[in-house]
Amino acid sequence: MNKTFNATLFATILAVNNISSAAAQQVPAVPSVRVASIRHSGYFSRATLPVLSKETIKLDQKQRKSISLANEWKNKSAPTCLGENGYVQFIHGASFPSVVCAPLYACDIALQAGEVIRQILLGDASRWKVSPGTSGNGDNTVAHLVVKPSDVGLSTNLVIYTDRRSYNIRLVSTKEQWMPLVSFVYPEDTQAQWDSYRAHQQPLKAQATSFAARSSDDELNFNYRIKGDSPNWKPVRVYSDSAKTYIQFPANVKNDQIPALVILDSGHQMQLVNYRMLGNRYVVDLVIDRAALIRGVGRHQERVEISREGS
Repeated sequence: MNKTFNATLFATILAVNNISSAAAQQVPAVPSVRVASIRHSGYFSRATLPVLSKETIKLDQKQRKSISLANEWKNKSAPTCLGENGYVQFIHGASFPSVVCAPLYACDIALQAGEVIRQILLGDASRWKVSPGTSGNGDNTVAHLVVKPSDVGLSTNLVIYTDRRSYNIRLVSTKEQWMPLVSFVYPEDTQAQWDSYRAHQQPLKAQATSFAARSSDDELNFNYRIKGDSPNWKPVRVYSDSAKTYIQFPANVKNDQIPALVILDSGHQMQLVNYRMLGNRYVVDLVIDRAALIRGVGRHQERVEISREGS
């Protein structure tokens, strides 16, 4: 802007406001405020940033120790993983998660299903935009926060308060690198799943132990013959009581390796029968005379036959 244009603009302002040149000389100068020019991104073109004082405060020993602890957590490395549908997953509470965004792109941060957002706070609300959204319905409703930076080279943090927990997330922006989808893994959920699994397994183990303890009981009949192929799931023993038959598999057999069970009649025709898995045993709801365990088809089929001696 040249000097002639400045003089003309100043004279115009005085004329519009009916201010004389002499009076204008007595008007105190107004300190200038730094204004940062922001690249246009669809929702910002200019933003006024605060003028930071040059004054500094010298931290005492306790404060330096606290900052050191905070930095230790902020710089702590924790593993991330790739979840369903492309979500990059952070372990909640294990570290200070860092989400990388880019101008003209939207980063989607998804919270836990059923979680309700109470409040969000942005460290730099002038150059970052955060919009809420939801997906799903009912108890499966998922709260989302869509994050957009207005420029590259920005760094701030986002604090989220919900009805279950709080989040503190670092936000950084680059020119082209960005994370489309972000979510979290919750250690307390994993622990609850394991607790539920163990609680479900306890009665099964108790029943299995009870069967083992009865192995010397006179009521149990162990007079069963096992013949046929020798797959890794071949039963180690078969026995029955007055109402049920128990087929015990090796302890290291996986659930996806176990065979199907059918009853064989006098003509060796196969019939379906009710049975269930209990520990590493099949519990059959009748006393078996002849049966077959079958896994696979055609040339790859594995077959083991069971017969009660004396039947």
